[in-house]
Amino acid sequence: MIWVFKTTIKNKIQVRKVAPLLNELVLPHGKWNFDLEDCDKILRIENQKMEICESYIVEQLSASGYGVEVLE
Repeated sequence: MIWVFKTTIKNKIQVRKVAPLLNELVLPHGKWNFDLEDCDKILRIENQKMEICESYIVEQLSASGYGVEVLE
């Protein structure tokens, strides 16, 4: 499964702050990365198992203080 999100994460410092959360959500069955050069500050998550859903990812990142929404 691949999910793509628009975020308000702007720099590598903020990425490092959410990295432990993303690692906990995704690893060891997937991977994640940010494209901070894109105007939408894209977060892409690939996961081999369906243990999480995109709404849970949005909820967790929002609880950390960042804006995030699913891109269709």
